[in-house]
Amino acid sequence: MNSNLGKSVQRLDGISKVTGKAVYASDIQHPTALIGRLLLSNRPHARILSINTVKALSLPGVKAVISGADVPDVRYGLIIKDRFILPKHKVRYIGEPIAAVAAENEELACQAIDLIDVEYEDFEPVFTAEEALLDQSPILHPEFAAYLCPDLYIRYGNVCMPA
Repeated sequence: MNSNLGKSVQRLDGISKVTGKAVYASDIQHPTALIGRLLLSNRPHARILSINTVKALSLPGVKAVISGADVPDVRYGLIIKDRFILPKHKVRYIGEPIAAVAAENEELACQAIDLIDVEYEDFEPVFTAEEALLDQSPILHPEFAAYLCPDLYIRYGNVCMPA
C-alpha cells in the first residue's frame, strides 16, 4: 500500500489555481444564459400587501420576474416545512428573498430588481430568542401547528421544541 500520509503531495491542479488559469463553473459563460438576481426584504417582520413587477418586466432584456404569487403553494424546510420558495404573505427577517429576476445581463437584472415595488404592513419585530419567548411577543409563525414536521416537536408560541 502506497500511503501519502505525512508526505508533501503536489496537487494536479495547483499550478493552474495559483496562477489564476484554473477555470471554475462560474467562469463559464454561455451566450444564451440568463443572469438571476433576488430582491431581498428590508423589513424584519411584515405582511406583504403587494408586489408590483410591471416596471421590472417592461425593461427590454428582462425575461422573467417572479414572486410568491408565482410559485407553488408547497412549503419546504430541512425538518419543519415552514417556508415557501418565495414568501406569499409575510416576511420574517431582513434579507429574506421575496422576488427573483432573470435578465440577459447582470446590469439589467440589477435594474429590474430596483424597479420592483413592494408594499408592506410592518409588524412588531422580534430580534432575540429571549424576546421571542416572552408571552407578549408577536407570534412569528401563527400557522405553525399546521406545518409538517416530526411528531416529537412540541409547538407553542414561538417555540418549536424545548431544549
